Amino acid sequence: MHLNTDIEEPQRRPCLRDLATLTATLLPPALVMLAPLPELERRCREIDATHPQYREETPLVIAYEHRRRGQLSGALRLVGQPEQVA
Repeated sequence: MHLNTDIEEPQRRPCLRDLATLTATLLPPALVMLAPLPELERRCREIDATHPQYREETPLVIAYEHRRRGQLSGALRLVGQPEQVA
């Protein structure tokens, strides 16, 4: 019995040109900012399945949006290493 399976390609590094194309065509900034995070993550999975050349760039868009929303939420957060108190 023979299975027809595609060979897994090695993981590529993110490309700025692909990131620019992705954010200009499939994930425009206005859509990213307005979509709820679960919907954005679902859309990125859909893009990964239909446009595999953007697999390395979609996690960057999600990470940036998580960071942007965290910064704009107004919540207090610590930056840097905590100091040891003796």
